[in-house]
Amino acid sequence: MIRLVAVDMDGTLLGPDGRVSDRNAHVIRCMQDMGVELLICTGRSYEDALLPLEEAGLKAPVVCMNGASTYDSLGRRLDKVGLATTQVERIVESCKDEGVIFDFMTDKGSCTIALEEEFKDYFNRNVLLPMAEFSYESVRSRFTFLPPGELFRRGLEFYKVSVIHESPLVLGKLRERLGLVPDLAIASSAATNLELTHQDAQKGKALAGYAAMRNIGWNEIMAVGDSENDYSMLSMDLKYTVAMGNAMERIKKTAKCQTRTNSQDGVAYAIENLVFEGRSCRNLGSI
Repeated sequence: MIRLVAVDMDGTLLGPDGRVSDRNAHVIRCMQDMGVELLICTGRSYEDALLPLEEAGLKAPVVCMNGASTYDSLGRRLDKVGLATTQVERIVESCKDEGVIFDFMTDKGSCTIALEEEFKDYFNRNVLLPMAEFSYESVRSRFTFLPPGELFRRGLEFYKVSVIHESPLVLGKLRERLGLVPDLAIASSAATNLELTHQDAQKGKALAGYAAMRNIGWNEIMAVGDSENDYSMLSMDLKYTVAMGNAMERIKKTAKCQTRTNSQDGVAYAIENLVFEGRSCRNLGSI
């Protein structure tokens, strides 16, 4: 019997419009009414993860920044694993002169050392955030723009660094360089980014830690995702690992099962077929 469902957000729980569909929200509430826990596992910051959940009327613990922080459903931090300053220094040095945009996720929110005109150009050309609908003003308001020399003078705690570029060739070259940085996990959630965290800050490790805290066995867990930053949890020996219909090919080959796409309520479909397992939910009905 499944007791915990771990779900990615962008490309998985969220539709192409960046929202939780009515069907997904309805089925998740039914699941929670039956006593099955939802755990959000996302590359987003905690604040950015909360927005679509609150809009859909959902509450859940959140693994954010690819596993760098875990919060309970009341917003209390349960765990954190940050990057060492030396790792971030190596990241910046490895990427210099390649024209990348950095998103540094820190204890003080997101910051970047890009010029604002470069940042806005990447946004307007759908390179910065290619997966969801945001206005430039809403994205800009979440960032602090720092001169490069200020980045390491403010005593920031770094949790995740996204390296953003439109060229797969440039990102491929940078992946090789960054692979030489000790204890660094490299993943991707889109064709235009590399997501960098400490080796111990990955979705799979955070999921395992949360399950242990809740006394939930791996044979009682289902995980659902679509991209490379979900590999660490979809490669675990869980009861069910589920790739979205819109998932990267590597993820489809890794997962045990495949559901519908994120525009077809794939999360709801997976829960209905694998979690409910014939158990009735009085509130399910049709929507």
